[in-house]
Amino acid sequence: MKIAVVSAHRGDAAFGVGLSVGAWLEAGHSVEVIACCTRSEFAPYSDIGSVHENDRMSFATAVRKREDEAWLKRYPAAPGRGKLTLTDLNLKDAPLRLHVGADEVFGLEVNPAEKAVMKIQKAVERSRAQALVLPLALDRHIDRLTARVAAAQGWPTALPVAFYEDLPQAAQPGGEALVEAAVGSVLATMQLQLAPVFAGVALDDVTAAVDRKRRMAWCYDSQIDEATTTQIAEFCRPYGGWERMWASAAWVGSELVK
Repeated sequence: MKIAVVSAHRGDAAFGVGLSVGAWLEAGHSVEVIACCTRSEFAPYSDIGSVHENDRMSFATAVRKREDEAWLKRYPAAPGRGKLTLTDLNLKDAPLRLHVGADEVFGLEVNPAEKAVMKIQKAVERSRAQALVLPLALDRHIDRLTARVAAAQGWPTALPVAFYEDLPQAAQPGGEALVEAAVGSVLATMQLQLAPVFAGVALDDVTAAVDRKRRMAWCYDSQIDEATTTQIAEFCRPYGGWERMWASAAWVGSELVK
């Protein structure tokens, strides 16, 4: 199958479904990661503080592109494995696109007339995917909400769709309540009943899965510190080293569920 994974920012897909992507590739499925808001000035753990204000977007954008490239290298090609590709939509993130402060990006309403909505929707259509993976947008960040809403527009209910738990948000105190609220929001807005499903690569022990997830998360060291990296990695431990998603009936009944 062809699976499209929508990542609102660079790193979102790796944090949420990095292990699942590996599992799908090993099963022979192809995966296209659609990276939406890739132009940014957010790289707090880089040397951006020493960069001139006029050059910060180009600096952070280049740094974060290299991080995505490092993550993709975690999935080396091998006989029988599916193909992994990344499509960069080159959209500005919310502070740059909407001219709001970094603390004002949460809880805004999605503007259906925004050009970003059309661009994301068109990218999903062009992917010709047979299954779709979207962020739950637990923190209601406008970029994640926009990615979720735009990508889902026009997606046939007969085709599989699943929603991943954004990290580190799901791992923080109150995360389970955020998941419950987001699943309820999908039900209310998309009329989709969702059930929990799990995916991941079969490893010898849970610690091996945690270590693999840690190495994936650490690819994005301009965005997160060591404590957050550990938080992201450890989140798969209670699930036996797998990742939890919330899936439609079409997904549950497909070959994507082991």
